[in-house]
Amino acid sequence: MKKIICIFLSMLMVFSLTACTEKTEKEEPIITQESTENESIYPSPTSVTWEKSENNLGARYIFTLEEFTDMLNERCEGLGETETTQFFEMDNWKKMSETLVDDNGIEYTSYYYATDALTITAAVENESEKVLNLGCGTAYTEFVNSDADYQYTVMLTSAILAMVAGGYEDDDLEFLYYIFFDSAKTDTAFFYNNSVYMLNLSKEKGEKDAALLFMISPCKDEILEEWELTDYSKFEASSVNA
Repeated sequence: MKKIICIFLSMLMVFSLTACTEKTEKEEPIITQESTENESIYPSPTSVTWEKSENNLGARYIFTLEEFTDMLNERCEGLGETETTQFFEMDNWKKMSETLVDDNGIEYTSYYYATDALTITAAVENESEKVLNLGCGTAYTEFVNSDADYQYTVMLTSAILAMVAGGYEDDDLEFLYYIFFDSAKTDTAFFYNNSVYMLNLSKEKGEKDAALLFMISPCKDEILEEWELTDYSKFEASSVNA
């Protein structure tokens, strides 16, 4: 796990154009579990959880890492996840880097929270102390070679992070899960409701020590065209009508 954490450092940059547009050659499907039809409607956040920023995505969350940790624990309790209630403690977030700088000159610091099964990551603006992006990941080979239950756990955890950070309701969790599922299944970076959803890989698929990370970050509308992202609502509509 410590080795994978080190690899995450190279991935936990505030999203760059290269990260979104460069595709690695598919050697094998990442997802082994079978998809079931997603009949969820297109949900919208019930609260605005982001604000404008000068970073390269043009946005950041309105909460600090400590505030997010409190929010995460509260929502886990509401979901009935008694084993994770109060599991996320602020003291267990570890600094993965000192000051980093994005393409727009904004300084930030990356953090990780390691569990036995996976690693949660966060990038935080130094000046505002607001969270820039969140991620959930593990070793690529472990994810690919694991059974459907483990893959489901990683993607569901990613969806929970997205739900809490994005201001969604508990009923929207399945929908958010499918964004990450489809990102992994199709190797696509998605745009949905002023957020980027994507699967990031530290190296070419199949390479030794490669790590993968499901990531989410708020962004300005212009990012949809600038980064040539796929609008998830249109992606869903086309797949349903196919």
